[in-house]
Amino acid sequence: MKLKEFIIPIIVFLVGLILTYLGALLKIIHFEIGFLTSNILLAIATFIKVVAVILVMIKLIIIYKNK
Repeated sequence: MKLKEFIIPIIVFLVGLILTYLGALLKIIHFEIGFLTSNILLAIATFIKVVAVILVMIKLIIIYKNK
């Protein structure tokens, strides 16, 4: 198993993590950017992190079945 196979899920998870921190920051300072409130940003970030975890699980299943 090589790290190269997990680059995309890692990048997706890091994007979700960055959006989570940004949403938390916006929530702390009570700042809104148009329709993009902190609650919506946190929900989007959580969804992105869930997608990243699903991608990792799919990769692991594919690796397991190929052995």
